[in-house]
Amino acid sequence: MKITLISPYPDITAFGLRTISAYLKMYGHKTQMIFLPDPYSDDLIDGVQRYKDHVLNELIPLCKESDLIGITLMTNFFDGAIQITRKLKSTSNIPIIWGGVHPTVRPEESLEYADMVCIGDGEEAILELSNKIESGENYSDTKNVWIKSDGEIIRNVLRPLTKNLDILPAPDYTLDDHHILLDGHIRSLTPERMKFFLERGTVSAYLNKIGYQTMTGRGCPHKCAYCINDTIKNLYHGQGYLRWRSTVHVIEELLWVKEKMPYIGYIWISDDAFFGRPLKGIKEFCSEYKKYIQLPFSVLASPLTVTGEKMELLIDAGLVYVQMGIETGSSKIQELFNRKTMSNEKMMSAIKIINKYKATMAPPSYDFILDVPYETDDDKIESLRFISHIPKPYHLQPFSLVLYPGTRLYEMAKEDGFIEDERRQIYSKSYTMREPSYLNFLITLAKGGRFPSPLLKFLVSAPAVKVFNSKPMKPLFRYLFIYLKGGYHLLKHLLNKR
Repeated sequence: MKITLISPYPDITAFGLRTISAYLKMYGHKTQMIFLPDPYSDDLIDGVQRYKDHVLNELIPLCKESDLIGITLMTNFFDGAIQITRKLKSTSNIPIIWGGVHPTVRPEESLEYADMVCIGDGEEAILELSNKIESGENYSDTKNVWIKSDGEIIRNVLRPLTKNLDILPAPDYTLDDHHILLDGHIRSLTPERMKFFLERGTVSAYLNKIGYQTMTGRGCPHKCAYCINDTIKNLYHGQGYLRWRSTVHVIEELLWVKEKMPYIGYIWISDDAFFGRPLKGIKEFCSEYKKYIQLPFSVLASPLTVTGEKMELLIDAGLVYVQMGIETGSSKIQELFNRKTMSNEKMMSAIKIINKYKATMAPPSYDFILDVPYETDDDKIESLRFISHIPKPYHLQPFSLVLYPGTRLYEMAKEDGFIEDERRQIYSKSYTMREPSYLNFLITLAKGGRFPSPLLKFLVSAPAVKVFNSKPMKPLFRYLFIYLKGGYHLLKHLLNKR
């Protein structure tokens, strides 16, 4: 049986989809992977078709021999998934299943377009579904799968969570029957093209090395109100959603990468909170990684999981870059985010542990969430004051809040009347679409970590805020944001032409 798996994401690493492909292959199925990086990337425009007609016309013959087609999506790729699905359905009766975050939290809406949706973890569900389709069995009772049938929806229960992640193979990077949208056409994904795309990844560009992305676990130890991890954790309530692969399993994957992808210059570990691993697990990982892999690597961290002992072990094993979520310096917003245990004092403690190794690392990145509907100017000023105390060097990664359906913060904002137009405020909004305000402009100035801290403190003082954050000044900062965005896109275009 042949299953075609399609990703609309700009990032072609697509760990989950590649793992499903490898898992299906392990049990004897044929898979085809098609990567259709959204041509507009993060520039979401409501009502604009994401793909040209000729691109979708090229997709049709690639899929014609498939027995099942799967499409993965998040909410801000919803329109692209609809466009792909409609085009495929216009020419064939091949069943189409959607999976990923959005179908998990909005299955009924997704079934307005797809024949089936997969809820939660997908590997075992898609394997069972594929086996049943191949053998001609009735698949209407497949766990984790909701099915549209004769105008009704069959809502199957979730299967128990896969606890042993080592039963799953490493993600599929074989390039066997893999395809990519490049320069306006769908082409075979060759080793050269794979290298081309990985080289332009966000962290790859930052570290000036080609990165390979992997995950050593699933889930997160925290329950942040804005994050879909909390929603999925509740979906599997009481089953222990935070799980880790064994060190042996991870090292085997990375040894394959070193052999088959010799151009890889560092490993990008994208677990939501790698520091959340128990100390014993980190000791084991560092020992084996240093012995067998010997490549620089990066991790994500959370303030409550960073310790001096873990940091020292990871640095010794080759850690060169850390990205950590600060999100806000306001105690009120920390409580709103369900992060009140991550006080400014505790966050600064973690920052200082990371800063201790500044001589051997690239500047760390600290994430901040902007444009929170419950946030006042005073809350934003608290964040800026916190930033002014962060020891250099560092980078900031500011993200405009997207109230993703299914999160606790979405439900709260919906109830309180902050969400009036979901299409505009959520489906067509990217985290890059920051409100063009004076205080957000200061965050932009501070992004590179070089802005003088004394000057930042002055610019958030009461007299400065009274002048620059006044109503007559708002058009100025709106134009400054337009100018900065234009410059960013020009730079991005030039870099992609290299």
